[in-house]
Amino acid sequence: MTPLETVAGIFVYFLGCTIQGTLGFGANLLAVPTLALINPEFVPGPVLLVNPVLTALLSYRERGEVQSRTLGWLILGRIPGIALGITALSLISEERIELLFALLLLIAIGLRSSGFQLPRNFGTVTGAGLASGFMGTTVGVGGPPVAIVLSDLPGATFRATISPFFLFGTLLSLLGLSFAGKFDLHDLATGLWLLPGVFVGVIASGPLRPYLDTGRTSSAVYMFSTVAAIALLIRSLI
Repeated sequence: MTPLETVAGIFVYFLGCTIQGTLGFGANLLAVPTLALINPEFVPGPVLLVNPVLTALLSYRERGEVQSRTLGWLILGRIPGIALGITALSLISEERIELLFALLLLIAIGLRSSGFQLPRNFGTVTGAGLASGFMGTTVGVGGPPVAIVLSDLPGATFRATISPFFLFGTLLSLLGLSFAGKFDLHDLATGLWLLPGVFVGVIASGPLRPYLDTGRTSSAVYMFSTVAAIALLIRSLI
């Protein structure tokens, strides 16, 4: 990896972390497809490595507003999702996985935009956790399914609930990839270069949070989820 690619990667992840620190998710929506274009060595292992650092910082900052029961349901779904993701990586090409989930995401966003409302209950929340675990492990983008299900929560509660879920979930995904032999020391070294972008992005996001807390969280979730779906679709086709 060249010095220019490293600097570009840090900058991209800084932008992604600023988005996630403001909204509660979204770092990998921007970072994963962009980093893959800069150098494929950035994903998925290195991104998964620095995600726990980002989500630990955000979980601490947003503590106090978490919905504990919802968080528990999400984690319950994430565990089998990770197992399915690791299995899929050995059986199905990444491009096919990306295409499938891009289409499913677009359908889900279309239904929600048309006024269709999924109830936020045990089944839908654990299902979102399962989909997030699968997507996060296979393509490095696990935020949209959970964000869509929780999009009706107030901004502070949304961020406080989703951040510890990502912290726990990405640690599990990283552990699973390590056991499957899909994460090594090279991934570790590459991921460490992204850490400056994490710290600066979290700091930069602080003053931006109140803007979304005035009722704009849901719109932002739909916008970034649509961007993620389109990015996955394009990446799977080219």
